[in-house]
Amino acid sequence: MANALPERSPENATQPPVTLKTAYRFFFPLILMTELNAVSKSIIHAFLARSPSPSTTLAGFNVSFTFYYSMSSATEVSQLLTLSYLKHRACLPRLIRFFVLLAAPPVLIAQVVAFTRLGDWIYGTLFGASAAAVAQARHATFILSLSAPILLARALGFGILILHRRTLFITLGTGVRVLSLAGSLVLLPRFLNGAAAGAGALTLCMLAETLVTWIFAWPIFRRMPASGALPAYREMWRFAWPLMLNQSSEMGMVFVINVLLGRLLHPDLALAAFGVVHGLVSLIFSPVRNLVQTAQTLVRTGPDARLLGGFTRHLVILFTAVAAALFWSPASEHVLGGVMGIPPALEAYCRPAMQLAALMAVFWAFSALYRGLLAGSRDTRVLALTGPVRGVVAGAIAAVSLVGPDINGAVLGLIAWMAGYACECALLRGRAGRVHEPAPRPRVGL
Repeated sequence: MANALPERSPENATQPPVTLKTAYRFFFPLILMTELNAVSKSIIHAFLARSPSPSTTLAGFNVSFTFYYSMSSATEVSQLLTLSYLKHRACLPRLIRFFVLLAAPPVLIAQVVAFTRLGDWIYGTLFGASAAAVAQARHATFILSLSAPILLARALGFGILILHRRTLFITLGTGVRVLSLAGSLVLLPRFLNGAAAGAGALTLCMLAETLVTWIFAWPIFRRMPASGALPAYREMWRFAWPLMLNQSSEMGMVFVINVLLGRLLHPDLALAAFGVVHGLVSLIFSPVRNLVQTAQTLVRTGPDARLLGGFTRHLVILFTAVAAALFWSPASEHVLGGVMGIPPALEAYCRPAMQLAALMAVFWAFSALYRGLLAGSRDTRVLALTGPVRGVVAGAIAAVSLVGPDINGAVLGLIAWMAGYACECALLRGRAGRVHEPAPRPRVGL
C-alpha cells in the first residue's frame, strides 16, 4: 500500500504516542542546529561585506552558492533515505553507493562550469553578473564542489542521530562548525580572495561539523543490528526521485529568482541584496525545515499527525514574532548595518524585504510538515509535482523584473520565494491530511 507506515527503528518501536513535550524535546536541538548552520552563511556574508568591493564579492558568492546548491540539492534526500532505510549496519554500503550515484552528476557539472566558458555564460549571461563577479563565482564553484562527499557523510551521521532521537549531538556538531568557521575566515584570506575565501570557509566548517557528528554517531551505529533484509535499489529510487525533484526545486526556485533579478537595471545590487535577504530569512526561519525529519520520525498515527499540526502552529507564532521584533523595530538598522556590516545603500535596499519576511513562517513551516508526513508514509509521488509547480510560481512572479526594471529586487525575490511555498502548501494540505487517517470500516451486508 502506498500509505503503509514504515518500519519503526529499534529505539522508537515501543515509543508512546507523541506529545508536545516529546516534540519540543526532539525539535529544540534541531532549531539550534539549523540556526547555527544558517549563522555560518550570514557570518560569511558579513565577512565578505567588509571586502574592498562588497557588492561584487557578495554577488559572486551568492550566484555560485545558488547555482551549485541548486545543482546538488537533490542529494539532501540522502538524510531522508537514511531515516527510512538504514535499519541495520549491512544497509550502510548500499546506501553509500546509492548516494555516490546521486552526487556524481552535479559535481561533474560544477567542474565544467568552473573551468570552461560555460561558467561565463551561466554567471554572466544567465545571471547577469558583472565580469568581476563572474570570475569570483567560477573559482568559488570549484571550491564548493569539494563539499559533496562531506555533505553525504554528514547526512548519514545526522540520519543515524535523528533515527535514534539523539538530536542534541547534532547541535554540538554544528556549534563546532561555527567555531571552526571563525578560524577559517581568519586564515583563508591569506590563500584565497573574495568569494573563493567564503566558499573555502564554508567547506571547511562543514568538514569540522561532519567529523564531530560521526564521533557521536559511530557508537550508536555500532550498536545497530548487524544484518537483515537489504533495501532494493529500485525501491530506494522509487522513494527518492520525487523527493529529489522536490528538493531540487527548493534551490531551483532561488536559482530562477536570481536569474530574473539579473535583468534589473542594477543586477549586482539586486543579486547582492537578495543574497543577504535569503541568508537572513534562512537564518530566522530555516529551523522549520526540520519539520520534515520530525514528522517522518515521530508520526505513526492520526493523533500524532494532528499533534504535530498544533506544534507547527506554535512554531509559526514563535518565528513570526522573532522576525517582527527584529525588522519592525530599531533593531533592523543594527542587524543590517551593524552586525551584517553592509553599506548604507545596500542596507536601505534590503530593509523593505526584511519587513515582509515575517510572512514566510507559515508557508515554510506547513510545507515542511506536509512533506514530512508524506515521506514518513513513503507516499512521495505527489512531491514530484509540487516541487516544479513551486518553481514555476516563483519564476512567474520574479518575471515582473522584465517589465519593471526599477523594482526593488530584494522585495521581488522574497515575494516570489514565499509564493512558491504558499502554492505548495495549498497543493499538499489535503493529501498529507489523509495519510494517517484510519482505514474505513467495511460495511456488513444483511
